[in-house]
Amino acid sequence: MILKKKIFKLIRTIVYSAFVFVFISPLLIMINTSLKKYEDIRKWPPTWFNVPLEWNNYKTVLFGEKSILPSLFNSFYISFMSAIICILLSILAAYALAGYSFRLKRAVLLTVIFTQMFSEVVLASPIYILFKKLGLLDTKQALIIANVAVCLPMSLWLLYSYIKAIPKTLEEAAWVDGATRLEGIRFILAPLMLPGIITTGLFAFIRAYDDLLFARTFILSPKNRTIATALTDYQSLYKTTWETQMAASVVSMIPTIIIFIFIQKFLIKGLIGESIKG
Repeated sequence: MILKKKIFKLIRTIVYSAFVFVFISPLLIMINTSLKKYEDIRKWPPTWFNVPLEWNNYKTVLFGEKSILPSLFNSFYISFMSAIICILLSILAAYALAGYSFRLKRAVLLTVIFTQMFSEVVLASPIYILFKKLGLLDTKQALIIANVAVCLPMSLWLLYSYIKAIPKTLEEAAWVDGATRLEGIRFILAPLMLPGIITTGLFAFIRAYDDLLFARTFILSPKNRTIATALTDYQSLYKTTWETQMAASVVSMIPTIIIFIFIQKFLIKGLIGESIKG
């Protein structure tokens, strides 16, 4: 019996290790390519991490003529603002739907689900026309509004289930002590929903950070470009400089990796809590 358990544990470890390798292999290939010269990338069979490593590729994408730093700052600003606005709006909307009873409540919830059926490609044209009339084209505000509009329905559903699971008596006790509804949300509901709030914020941040469709549609000037569009600078009609494009891609991943490292504990709690409620 003990031998069977050890064999099963060994097989399980091998299988898990194979899955991990498969999932991280694209990242390893990206990093490997970013540390090579263009001539070495085209060699067959491919080699891993040639010595000396070509660190100049990172210097080029960070401080060269086509530096991605301005676009990286733009993406971080747009994503951060989109996440904050999405959290605030979804908390208030979820609170209203969970705490109040009205005739069209079910219809509103079904409409929120229905909006997820539309592709962003379908929404891009009418949003473009609206922004053009409002004079918002080629502004960071346009991307913030568009990303919030796309992320808000899902964010609303994530927080709606959290608020529904919190006993109403906690909030009522705060009212008895003289708290307003906003104070009840801030001091009672928000701390209890913290994993869900962080999960929602990360979802909105990554969605806005990875956006390419809206960035290519609404942004015209180089100064307002995001990192997703800046990565295309290393492509041309006849050649793609893979070493610099991969270096820029690795750099673009750093903000999301850092954020995930710091909030992974809350993210796991939020996802587990959501799966249990579902």
